[in-house]
Amino acid sequence: MSKANQNFITKRYLGLVLSGAKNQKTALAVLEFYPKERKTFLLDTFDGLGAENDLSSDESLLQTLKEYNQNVAAVAVNVPQTLPPCIECVRKSCPMPHSCNVPAVKWMRDLSRKHSRGRSQEDKSKSFTPYTQRPVELWLKHEVLPELRTRSSPDIDETLGGTKAPLTARMQFLRRHLKGFPLFEVQPKLSVHILASRLGVPNRYTDTYRHLERGAYARAEILEKFIRELGLFIYDRDVRKLSQNLSAFDAFICALTVWLEGQEDCEEMPERFPDPLGWVLYPKLT
Repeated sequence: MSKANQNFITKRYLGLVLSGAKNQKTALAVLEFYPKERKTFLLDTFDGLGAENDLSSDESLLQTLKEYNQNVAAVAVNVPQTLPPCIECVRKSCPMPHSCNVPAVKWMRDLSRKHSRGRSQEDKSKSFTPYTQRPVELWLKHEVLPELRTRSSPDIDETLGGTKAPLTARMQFLRRHLKGFPLFEVQPKLSVHILASRLGVPNRYTDTYRHLERGAYARAEILEKFIRELGLFIYDRDVRKLSQNLSAFDAFICALTVWLEGQEDCEEMPERFPDPLGWVLYPKLT
């Protein structure tokens, strides 16, 4: 097939929101892009993916993903695919982060020092921890969040912080079975805030879209703006589903972010970034 014809092949962008393997909260969204017509549709959305019949949660998820593996351009996952540098370190002795010369740790140390200048002693004490954090988490915290024009900024979850640790472990397992899929990491909260800032979504919606009671209405308003401004096609029934289910909404945002990457509308990795596999895709800030 010629390169010209390949440019007109329909492409699929998948967004996956992982939950624990023992519950039914994993969600998947599938966007389909038609390059010739320049149209993008929400093909399918799933919520409550878990164990089914004789299949475990992982087996059921992998089976569902493989049903959509035709013409997959990218799969976005809301969970880290790499581990903090200290976890993967094989050195016999540790010099501690303040003097470690491992490239990723040194980069984190330099970035932390850059942003500690002029801060109070209390703020300076909140240093980086390369056994729970990766370079990208410091980058987002120091270089990206301050650029947002929304009243409240999303939390940047650490790779091994809180509930993220078991999900990171699950993703390490799943990656071994997804070698044919082009995988990318996305933080849906960050993507929502960036796109909302770019597209003029009122702060009251980004402030409440994850709330238990007011979230559904806010998500509906955000979706309406995103659909209109980005030229997406989504059936009304799917808009309702995405509005009513936060996990499905996040899966859609993951798929939307890798779709934007396909349109060259995501920020590039900074020069000399030490951990390319640990990069997080996010939309361009302006």
